[in-house]
Amino acid sequence: MDSSGDYYVLPSHPSLASLDPLGICADENPSVWAVITTSVLSFRNQPAPTGNLHHLPHLIEDLSYSVHMDGHLDTRFLSSHLLAKYPDPHSPNALLLLHNILDAALLLPTLFPIHMIPYLNTQNCSIQLSTTQIRSLLAHQILNTLKRPKGNDWGCTFVCWYSEPQALGNAVSGYLTSLFDYFSLLADPTIQTTYRYHTLLSDSPERELSGWTTDQKTPLFDHLIINPTTSAAVPFPHKQVSCTLVASNSSPGFGPSCTQEELVTAACPPLLPLGALFISPPISSNAAVSVNGHVPIFRWKGQGREARSLGTHISGEHTFLFLDASELDTSNSTFLADLDPKYLFRDLHKAFSGFLALKELGIKEVASPLWGAGAFGGDPVIKTIILTAAAARTGTTLYLSVDEQRSYQTIGAGLPESPEPLNLIYILQRLQQSCRMMPLEVAMQKLCSKQAYSCSGGLDLLQSLENTS
Repeated sequence: MDSSGDYYVLPSHPSLASLDPLGICADENPSVWAVITTSVLSFRNQPAPTGNLHHLPHLIEDLSYSVHMDGHLDTRFLSSHLLAKYPDPHSPNALLLLHNILDAALLLPTLFPIHMIPYLNTQNCSIQLSTTQIRSLLAHQILNTLKRPKGNDWGCTFVCWYSEPQALGNAVSGYLTSLFDYFSLLADPTIQTTYRYHTLLSDSPERELSGWTTDQKTPLFDHLIINPTTSAAVPFPHKQVSCTLVASNSSPGFGPSCTQEELVTAACPPLLPLGALFISPPISSNAAVSVNGHVPIFRWKGQGREARSLGTHISGEHTFLFLDASELDTSNSTFLADLDPKYLFRDLHKAFSGFLALKELGIKEVASPLWGAGAFGGDPVIKTIILTAAAARTGTTLYLSVDEQRSYQTIGAGLPESPEPLNLIYILQRLQQSCRMMPLEVAMQKLCSKQAYSCSGGLDLLQSLENTS
């Protein structure tokens, strides 16, 4: 199966052939779709006790071999999950779930008559899908009948959730629960979800700098609200804001860990096909991706190893903004990489592109984690200034969740000597208070100066900004 050009090719495409290693079809060289439909119908027709939800992993294994020639798929975690959540495979809930998954899978060629989906990019800026179409794609992600798009090196189906052992088993179990609960909800075919690719062409560093430092009188921190939380208590979704910034990868998607991107994507199943099927990565450095619709969101609390599913969901209008920060964990810069012009202007432009897209959608508030300051190696103080600057320039209120227990390791000039690292939230609150009335253009002139580039970290930059204000 090949997904080439500007389109993702679905497994129902008539040009795709299967070697049919299990001899499922009577014809020689049957189409992939013939193998899939024959396998599903044969599974459904199996006499008790085999053709039930507990045996869904066996169907997935057979399809993996038939479609991908992968005869070694590990589904032990999935099997354990189904046994635990649905101990009676003949219960109404178990039967409904199985039939909804298989029915949705078989509808694929009807719902996508050209058997392809155009990738999101500068030429194709949006994809709008019904709930029925999304469920059909998700069903094939469950059945492992899809092939990853070009440029995707992490996968596009849920096999990463199926195997044992799982380092974060509670999180993965929560992801599977949200996915299967989604299939148990009543599907409204009139509801549409829109996936958008927003591009804002970047300019030379000189002209980019001029845009930030000319006629930008708005106070830098007027649009920042810091939400203190802890790694065990941070809620998703936000209690009052219906737009979430997802700190994504340039190849966005789900996974078996518990990054903010992986948790949010799994907690809202209509997000699961986005990075897996609709994008041929990487996302351009001058682009942002958004998803908007009336969607179910499964509630979670905590992050990382402390994340846990609450087992309930809400449904409503919500917008997700996917922004990928510069990956600085591999930078060999001799100075603070965040302030290296090639990274600084890239991230300023990225954040501005995303918030400008929200403004064009009529969205005035966004809830965000610390962006680009985890695995990507960014300085949390500088990344907060970058997000805050983009929020101020677009008039977007930024609700920033900050772990009260997170420390900031570098002790800088002008701050009290302490044998213990300072709490990050103290630094950010001090920054907001001491520079509250500083105009955006003044802050950006300082941030982009040679003096700032020589700073050893966010604390040195804070001292420099305080001396300016």
